[in-house]
Amino acid sequence: MAEIPGIPKSLNLIVVTRERKVLDTEVDEVVLPATDGEIGVLPGHTPLLTSLRIGRMMYRRGSEQQQIVLSWGFAEVLPDRVIVMAEGARLASEIDLAAAERELREAERELASLASHDPAFALVEARLEESVSMIRIGNRV
Repeated sequence: MAEIPGIPKSLNLIVVTRERKVLDTEVDEVVLPATDGEIGVLPGHTPLLTSLRIGRMMYRRGSEQQQIVLSWGFAEVLPDRVIVMAEGARLASEIDLAAAERELREAERELASLASHDPAFALVEARLEESVSMIRIGNRV
């Protein structure tokens, strides 16, 4: 692929939560779980700020692809950098598949006993979504 003057060759991807810096690396591509759908980011992307939902964030370096489960947050996209500030972030290597499957079953049981207008419904539904994302990523490791 020919280089285009003024376009960065890679992106610096930084993922942080309140507790820790999860990731700080150079990547070729990032796919974010934005609230309005997935956003693909390549070097030279137009600057933007977006809110994030629970879901899978993918990043690629060469032919190597990695995934992280994000739980809410925001992302700042710049031509040479993506900064993700998330409530929660788990690398694929940190996922306990058995625990995620237990959490999924527990959340399903709780949802069955709640009305959709119950204030606890949204919290349990978020736990369910997070569990599903962890299971999907955990099964690929």
